[in-house]
Amino acid sequence: MSRNLHPLRRRTFHHSPAYCRKIEAREAAEAAYLSHLLSRGPGQDLATAVAEVIVVGAVGITWWTIRKVIGIPVGIVQSRLARRRREAMTRELAGRGIPTPEALERRWHRSKRKKLREALSLGAMLMQIADTTSHALVKGKDGLVTGRGGGLKAWLKTYCPSIPYSTATRYKRLAEQLLHFLSIQGERAGAAMEWVLPEEGVRVRGTSRSQEECELDRLREVVGRLMEFYPSQRGLAKVLKRELERGEAEA
Repeated sequence: MSRNLHPLRRRTFHHSPAYCRKIEAREAAEAAYLSHLLSRGPGQDLATAVAEVIVVGAVGITWWTIRKVIGIPVGIVQSRLARRRREAMTRELAGRGIPTPEALERRWHRSKRKKLREALSLGAMLMQIADTTSHALVKGKDGLVTGRGGGLKAWLKTYCPSIPYSTATRYKRLAEQLLHFLSIQGERAGAAMEWVLPEEGVRVRGTSRSQEECELDRLREVVGRLMEFYPSQRGLAKVLKRELERGEAEA
């Protein structure tokens, strides 16, 4: 072989014959090892295979095919990493009084077909979670933009993959419209939903309630009547949109 050319190099390098022989020996050993490793197939002493890969340490195009052999343990690592991330997010949100991934999923999967009240409650939970996410531009150390925060979509994909983003967005928008109609906006506005929605099955309350609770009862009655007249998600969304546009026109 010529001293200045190497068959696996795209450019010409000036290397000594000893260096070229070293590279050739390493690549021959690498090819033999990969052939032996892949011939064993998945599920055959994978722990030893991974350890041998680490010891060899060589890098080549054919190393991509190693994933065929170590796919199972890699999946286990990814699963454990996802579980650890979710545990960390649960601790963070619980400490801030925000619904956790477990609470959201438990509420979401309580019923397959969501009634209006359930959709509004879920939408409020999603509003609180969305306040913790960001769509802001992400900049690197050099000040250049490297990406954008994934917002609620990325959060759901990471911590609650069983919840479809499109449906979650619809519930969240409906809750936002109702609270906006009631002039309840701003950060953590979703937390107000528990004081807005009427309690199921409760029509008459005792007379020993405080003035504040009585005022809240009046608010719940208005919301309850609104939900009674427009019991579907589409119907409520339509009337809220109409009334909000009317309010903006009169402002």
